[in-house]
Amino acid sequence: MCGIVGGVGNIDFRSYLINGLKKLDYRGYDSAGVAVVDKKRLFIRKTAGKVEDLSALLPDSLPGISGIAHTRWATHGEPNELNAHPHISMKRKFALVHNGVIENFKSLRKKLSNEGYGFISDTDSEIVCDLIERFYLLGNDVLSSILLSMKELSGSYACAILCPEQPERVYFMKNASPLLLGLSDGASYLASDAGAMIGLTERFVDLEDGDYGYLDKDGAHIFHSGEEVNRPIVSRSKDFYDDDLHGYPHYMIKEIHEIPSVLRRLLDNYIDDGFAFDKNMLSMIKMASSVHFLACGTSFYASKVGVKFFRSIGKRSGASIASEWAYDPYDIGENPFFIILSQSGETADLIKCQKVINDNNLPNLVVTNSKGSTLERKATFSSLLYAGVEVAVASTKSYLAQIAYLALLVASIKGNLRVEKDILSMCESIEDILKDDSHIKEIAYSRADAKDAFYVGRGYDYLASLEGALKMKEVAYVHAEAYPGGELKHGPIALIQKGTLVVGYITDGEKEASSRNNFVELASRGADILVVADGKYKRDGDLLSFKSCPEYLGVGPAVVISQLLAYYLAEAKGLPIDKPRNLAKSVTVE
Repeated sequence: MCGIVGGVGNIDFRSYLINGLKKLDYRGYDSAGVAVVDKKRLFIRKTAGKVEDLSALLPDSLPGISGIAHTRWATHGEPNELNAHPHISMKRKFALVHNGVIENFKSLRKKLSNEGYGFISDTDSEIVCDLIERFYLLGNDVLSSILLSMKELSGSYACAILCPEQPERVYFMKNASPLLLGLSDGASYLASDAGAMIGLTERFVDLEDGDYGYLDKDGAHIFHSGEEVNRPIVSRSKDFYDDDLHGYPHYMIKEIHEIPSVLRRLLDNYIDDGFAFDKNMLSMIKMASSVHFLACGTSFYASKVGVKFFRSIGKRSGASIASEWAYDPYDIGENPFFIILSQSGETADLIKCQKVINDNNLPNLVVTNSKGSTLERKATFSSLLYAGVEVAVASTKSYLAQIAYLALLVASIKGNLRVEKDILSMCESIEDILKDDSHIKEIAYSRADAKDAFYVGRGYDYLASLEGALKMKEVAYVHAEAYPGGELKHGPIALIQKGTLVVGYITDGEKEASSRNNFVELASRGADILVVADGKYKRDGDLLSFKSCPEYLGVGPAVVISQLLAYYLAEAKGLPIDKPRNLAKSVTVE
């Protein structure tokens, strides 16, 4: 959940490290720090707070040969300066930044303490730095010290390491946490995400778990289990990583407005005189006894829409939250086909699930927005969302891309090319919403004092309510819950009182009458009802509606309205919309 960046060679370290951290601070923004080596002298500066706070503490230039930096999402220890990275080993032989969780850090801390090591932080990361130094002081070279340390560690880690005695190198080690290298003439780089290096190089190396080694100005030297290995160099275009705000006040609203173009780009990539899906993959899905989705957060709610799509063509389907399924896997022995949804492609719980699937030689499709990610590289099949970089922590455009992709996938199995027109119709509905959202803003601002919100629907509308409630929680800090309409009288209605905000959905004509009865029951108990309706079902008093589109895709425009409602309510409260408290974009630790 942290972001690391580093490099060696002909580099403007102040610019590179700070700009790299800014591109990674969606991964964590509790604290930040840098370390640079120049002529065997180690300079370190770190602080609690954001990257901008760190930048203000730095001199105008950071002369050096090698450097590393870190932005933190706290897992062990409070988000303060002592716990901020980089960490320095006790005898100052090494400086280290770390992303991941060391599961056996308590036993290692006790072992090192018994050998005379003292600690200034509460983190698991400081132990890694001291462990490497311990082996180094026993007479091992740096690479051997790293390998010996890796054998002692249990858990996940991506580390960048400086040794002031060897200023011309940046060392690294990786296990179950993302880390990739960037190569250019006269300089080499590493980071948690390629976006931190875009503009400096388009040549990257994806490391495998268990890899370690070092960078120098001429390239990368990668080792695995004591042997030097070659990893392929891949190219990544800077076009995907366009993170300019383009005049928008926040990334979230920018990314919502990008949804129509994202959906059209998705169509361009998956329909070309027919469907452009792997024929072997489609055959395996058709023959599978079931299709089972694994996902987390927003992607999980998109997967539940996918379940309904597959059930509509008679295919047994279900969805599980990855963090639960990883410990209690089922459907293993019944010829299943697994679909893994992950915007980042680096979600720790999903990586754990995928290992179970692969260990059982079962097919899996990874649908992700991140080319070259861990999940994509280890999948049987993979598909990209082509949504462009999503910077705001709260996912918006990736959700719409996921449900559109799944609609295309199911349609391809049935040979239903009408789906292209259906998705374009959904696009037009969303464009109509975005053309003038001033009424949504007005409604949101007038409810800025809401403490609780209940999202209610049936069928597809319940699925829209799940994502709507999540957005309200994430960015507006409103306690929000989603319920199927039929469940209200089984408990939740006890929480309704005068002024309680309720967002209800009507996009499914078959269930309209039952849903409206629910809304009447809630209103009679004092609830403030906001109805989100497909235009053809709009009634007097419905405050939010959208241009009609095919019912099975009505969840799309309904969720866009919900995203805007949460965004503007958060704006009215003056909240940090793109970086909500306690959250990070990529959940790379369990």
